[in-house]
Amino acid sequence: MPLAVFLVYMTVMDPRAQVEWRTPYYAATALALVGTVALWRAGATLNRIYLGIALYFVSGTIALVTRWPWLNEEYGRLEGTAMLFWVVAVGLVATLASARGYVGVDAPPRDVRNASWLLLAITVAATGVSLAFLGNRVLSSFAPFIAVFVAQALIKAGVTRKMRTSSSRGFR
Repeated sequence: MPLAVFLVYMTVMDPRAQVEWRTPYYAATALALVGTVALWRAGATLNRIYLGIALYFVSGTIALVTRWPWLNEEYGRLEGTAMLFWVVAVGLVATLASARGYVGVDAPPRDVRNASWLLLAITVAATGVSLAFLGNRVLSSFAPFIAVFVAQALIKAGVTRKMRTSSSRGFR
């Protein structure tokens, strides 16, 4: 929801001045924080891609509140690539420090680690594509994010399918 609100606002209002960025950042940050806390309290596994996007919004809001215009100017120049940088950072930390990894599944550690490294490699590649096509909204923002979300879904499904197959073999 935070990303959708942010993108709709950006499309409709097309902010240029720093003051015009406040509304989309504040709204997206508030939604991201409320959603993250609600999911966390419910015991859900947080989607690492959405967590990276949420951190992007939080950092943008902090930049506005602390009057660091250079950060939001850089975010404006990088567009979706800046979000992907945050997603890569979250993916790396999750891969290295979380039992569920970047893919966010309960599975054997080796499967989680391999799947997480694969998803991280795809995310880094998507970030490279995004950076290469700055200024082209489709190739710099939409296509890379679609690739990362599709890759996450497919990899997660593959790990889950492998677990089901392994556990069903154990009961025969």
